Amino acid sequence: DITASDDVAFARCLVRMTGTKTTGDKADLWFRQTLGLIKQGGIWKIAHVHASVPFYMDGSFRAAIDLKP
Repeated sequence: DITASDDVAFARCLVRMTGTKTTGDKADLWFRQTLGLIKQGGIWKIAHVHASVPFYMDGSFRAAIDLKP
């Protein structure tokens, strides 16, 4: 999802990260990412990046890395 004006924009997305850890365990998780962009001299530049993982609200506050969109 992108919201933009002439010189400021925000992009929101879900990102999937997969791979193999150094221990051999497989990683497969989704997280949210927001980018804040500014236009300077006619060029769009990333001014801010925020990434987050939802957490379980059961009191443990563990990262909910098993969720799928």
